[in-house]
Amino acid sequence: MHRFPDAHAGPAELSYEFVSQLTLMRPLLYFAALAAFSSLLSAQVDVLTANYDNNRTNANLGEFVLNKSNVNSKQFGKLYSLAVDAQVYAQPLYVRGVNVAGDTHNVLYVATMNNSVYAFDADAASSTAPIWQRNFGAGVNPNEFSVTGLPYTDILSEIGILGTPVIDPAASTLYVVHYTYTFNGTGNLYAYYLHALDLVTGAEKFNGPVLIQATVPGSGWAGLENPANNQLPFTASQHLQRPGLLLLNGTVYVAFGSHGDEAPWHGWLIGYDASTLQQTSVFNTSANNAAGNSIWQGGRGIAADSAGNIYFATGNGTTDDTASWGESVLRLTTGGGLNVVDYFTPAEWNELNNNDTDTGATGPVLIPGTNLLYAIGKEGELFLLDQANLGHQAPMNTQVVQSFQAADPTLTLAEQENSFLVFNTAFWDNIDGQLVYMWPFGKSLRSYRMQNGVFQATPYSTNATATNGLPFPGMTVSAFGSLANTGILWITSVSLGTLPASGTLHAFDALDLSAELWNSDMESSRDSLGSFTKFANPTVANGKVFAPTASKEIAVYGLLPDVPGIASVVNAASYASGVVAPGELVTIFGNSIGPALSTLASVSPSSGAVPTALGNVQVTFGGTPAPLLYGSSGQINAVVPFEVAGQSSVQMSITGPNGQGFSTTLPVAAANPSLFSANGSGKGQGAILNNADLSENSPSNPVARGSAVVLFATGTGVLKPTVTDGVLAPSVNPQLIAQPVTVTIGGQSATVLYQGAAPQLVEGVSQINVQVPAGVTPGSAVPVTITVGGVASVNTVTMAVK
Repeated sequence: MHRFPDAHAGPAELSYEFVSQLTLMRPLLYFAALAAFSSLLSAQVDVLTANYDNNRTNANLGEFVLNKSNVNSKQFGKLYSLAVDAQVYAQPLYVRGVNVAGDTHNVLYVATMNNSVYAFDADAASSTAPIWQRNFGAGVNPNEFSVTGLPYTDILSEIGILGTPVIDPAASTLYVVHYTYTFNGTGNLYAYYLHALDLVTGAEKFNGPVLIQATVPGSGWAGLENPANNQLPFTASQHLQRPGLLLLNGTVYVAFGSHGDEAPWHGWLIGYDASTLQQTSVFNTSANNAAGNSIWQGGRGIAADSAGNIYFATGNGTTDDTASWGESVLRLTTGGGLNVVDYFTPAEWNELNNNDTDTGATGPVLIPGTNLLYAIGKEGELFLLDQANLGHQAPMNTQVVQSFQAADPTLTLAEQENSFLVFNTAFWDNIDGQLVYMWPFGKSLRSYRMQNGVFQATPYSTNATATNGLPFPGMTVSAFGSLANTGILWITSVSLGTLPASGTLHAFDALDLSAELWNSDMESSRDSLGSFTKFANPTVANGKVFAPTASKEIAVYGLLPDVPGIASVVNAASYASGVVAPGELVTIFGNSIGPALSTLASVSPSSGAVPTALGNVQVTFGGTPAPLLYGSSGQINAVVPFEVAGQSSVQMSITGPNGQGFSTTLPVAAANPSLFSANGSGKGQGAILNNADLSENSPSNPVARGSAVVLFATGTGVLKPTVTDGVLAPSVNPQLIAQPVTVTIGGQSATVLYQGAAPQLVEGVSQINVQVPAGVTPGSAVPVTITVGGVASVNTVTMAVK
């Protein structure tokens, strides 16, 4: 082993053991253990709020595992259930990489109607016990609010946590509102409380919980309320916390509507400082003798744009365009309190109010990449609005960008006004034509395509054969960006026209709704959803679907174990998945995809390259054979051919044992850099050499500040001059990384001395020699990050500095 010549500017010559360790990525003996760990590190999305984002699109466009080729009754189904103590109406939330007691977990957070919050390991099928659970006391009996009882046949016993919580990952905090009561000797005192819970432990933070109480100037609802001193108080017993919470610019916003339209009620929006839980703002939709104007939105979260504007829709009630906004879409500013600066009210608002076909049944959706939003209510009329100019009120709704009857173009106005048609939508921000999805009651499932700034009024795709007993479906679109083969529309439907009733989870081709890929009734003994929960959107995250139920459980679906097929494709250094880059070493996980006996590749004496086949197994990217380094039944280590450069996506195909074929489409990027770790786990101590003696860097062998070290990476993209796939890099004049390379150590910029192919390793493993900054704070685990072509590595690798 030699020191670097020329002031440590050249590549290292490495020991056979170190070369073997990097080349083979240290495949583990048991695929199950490695697959579990890969799922831990490969997560690419968090689900932190209702409907996935503040646009409220009901779409996860970072789903890379589930696609149209593997969601079928043979490969996909129910994996397990997570038991909870009551019905679940709130959408489950998902946070990746939560450190719990020194171990890292992807965590699913579930809130129930019994006022409980659970944290589950989202990947631990072997143990479905919660990591932690918090309970805030019994919920409220829904039949206590009127002589006849409220029309909630689906709510079996209590109203507790109904609105979806919201998570601030930077503060490691979950915000949630629960509903409860106390008996004071003469009657029940109802109350809502806002909590801030630690994501790791569930402990209360910021001196929480706080009692939600508020007042606004107002005279109340004509004769039914008598506020003192013209101050209208928030009355917990008359209001329901249904919409998902909003976290915006350090403020948590909580919205309220009515208990089944039991008078009197109003629409309330109340803001709290996220770091102190102190109240910051209050808004009421109908404070002065005006009826109703709930904020409920079928549970959809309050929307917000990047400028800090808040958008929501109101339900039944009157409107005067100055202090009362029924059947309207509102835009509020948040600086200096909550103030209405714009609104849209349909010309037919009074008919909508009289017929209970309220505009506020779904809530507005902000269309990504545009200045538009759409709103649709029970009557099925879709309104496309300019976010900056909602248009107020005008005869025949001539002020809007577009309006059309989306539930069924053949309905007359009278039929529209007497129908409860639409309560939920989903939106796919697809560059080939943005799509909105809905399932009107008694009508076909459908999508409408947006082109040139408006929707085509004729459905883009429909499914007339799927049935739904009530118009209350949950909806989610999952896809990887705009890749056609990844787009799936997930919907929950109900078997009967009354609740409670059994439900079904469906997976439809998001571009062709007539193609139902799978549903939970196809193999009902294995996949049954359980009892249906209305408006409850399934959470799709990193290869799994988490479906809320009224059966006191979360049903968890995913790729079935032991079924042949591809599970995931990850960077071989970091185990992060998503895009692939030219020359990147990748690990392909799956079932029965590789040779039955574990096989290590060897370099051909004649070609000086690793093979493109192991036994009868071959992997191609866009038809180009990939060099293979290792193969087993559940794992293949391969090198992405450099020929994928310049493509936006590529089809990876595996010719497996016995001639079986598997394929998936992967997005391609110019770079996807990751550093190798010393133990092959993708995190912790890096596979780093101290330049002085080429010894392995470690806490017991730290490098001195100002000295040079050698880093090893993959996913750094094309090399110059160009190379042949699968060959070993030469010892003399190896190729250089074509894109700019920068390195930070302990947050400080390090001088790059060499960046290029690693000699005598397969092309695709890169070596980067850097000088440790003199000002770095010493430590045994100093973070190291490389950036190639503006793309930074996953910051999980460290080094030891003295």
